[in-house]
Amino acid sequence: MDSNSTQIKCIDVSVVSDSAAISEALQTLGFLSIKAAGTPSPSQIDRMFSISEHFFINEGTLEKEKVSINRRNAGWVKVRQETLDVAGHPKGDIKEAFNMHKFTSAGEPLQPLPPTLSQHTSEISTFMQACHSLCMKLLEAFAQTLELPRDFFTSKHAYERPQGTVLRLLYYPPTIVPSTNEASNINNEDNPPVDQEGDIRAGAHSDYGSITLLFQKDVGGLQILLPNGEWLDAPAENDAILVNVGDSFDFWTGGLFKSTQHRVALPRTAAEKAQARYSIVYFLHAADDVPLSRIPRKGLKGSETSEITTQAADNQSVRARFGIDPDEVLTSKEWLERRLAATYTKGRKD
Repeated sequence: MDSNSTQIKCIDVSVVSDSAAISEALQTLGFLSIKAAGTPSPSQIDRMFSISEHFFINEGTLEKEKVSINRRNAGWVKVRQETLDVAGHPKGDIKEAFNMHKFTSAGEPLQPLPPTLSQHTSEISTFMQACHSLCMKLLEAFAQTLELPRDFFTSKHAYERPQGTVLRLLYYPPTIVPSTNEASNINNEDNPPVDQEGDIRAGAHSDYGSITLLFQKDVGGLQILLPNGEWLDAPAENDAILVNVGDSFDFWTGGLFKSTQHRVALPRTAAEKAQARYSIVYFLHAADDVPLSRIPRKGLKGSETSEITTQAADNQSVRARFGIDPDEVLTSKEWLERRLAATYTKGRKD
């Protein structure tokens, strides 16, 4: 693989309908970068980072525990509660998170929120709808790339339909105590000190849904797994949004749009270890009742270049990657529930 093919393609949001560029990026790395001009606006993004930081730093543990993650994938995730790479990093990920289901069209949350977030429902709702709007533009471009009707995907992700779409706030605490340079216990007596060799901020995984929007600020750490087995450091650009394909979309399109393994590595230098990392993610999922039936390959532009030579080989690949029988048609909701059950090895509230 040459060096040009291992770079994340950057596309201007004003020409997001450039289906050829999108196709190239998402059929190779499975990631692309778009400039953060328009929707959501840079000021909206900055404001959400301020709200997120205030929550993680100032909200009390008791208030967080009242809204712990539940089986609807909503609420607070404490450090090491989530294990994205069970085999490689069984102690769990060194991060906190807060998941919010999309609000109603009227801007009302569908879950309890802690005080530091409930006072900002209007701004959070506006941000969610802006993210969803951007996803709709991308889905239209995807349909164009595959020579499908323009609304083929957007109709299945309409904002008002019940779905597993989530806005996730993420906080990766410093891994050393700045004043002593000693390994941090993440301010929690239940957590062992950070092991620089055996721990990770977010274990290797691919996302579960259709599209992921990632917002970063100042501090990097995201790495993308290349086909040759090497990890590519993704840039942390404040003025760009990283977009990647999720597993359900990979499955849906028969692997033409690729979901790619990625992780958040531990910081390397002393200065980086003393820094917290914040990110914001919008996970788009199809409506709960949408059946994830694979689109016939012969009906998709680009399928003629597929390396899958037989249906049997294709089915075997799907079983190996996702643990799902391709002949069993799951709804979007059933797909998500199966994936989440394997992730939260340390339990969720009912």
